Amino acid sequence: MQRTRAELEAMAHDDLVARVLELQDMLKEGLAVRDALHGVLNHLLNAKQEEVARYADGDPTEWDEEDAELAEAWAAARHAVSNPLGLARGAR
Repeated sequence: MQRTRAELEAMAHDDLVARVLELQDMLKEGLAVRDALHGVLNHLLNAKQEEVARYADGDPTEWDEEDAELAEAWAAARHAVSNPLGLARGAR
């Protein structure tokens, strides 16, 4: 739960420490999930390497709507693996 600055300043020291430790655990869990998803995406990109390369090197003017969506999805997956932080910043 998010608290305002005033609420945090009013909290007892022990409560603040407990909150920081809780947030630390949440951050560790989030990083573990990100690492797992990164591994799955990387595995998928390697398994579909030829298809990914075909869309990366292809001519978008020759694609139908479905191919354009696939090309966009593979590009997003490649971006997520190569620069997850940049992708997260772009999604805001």
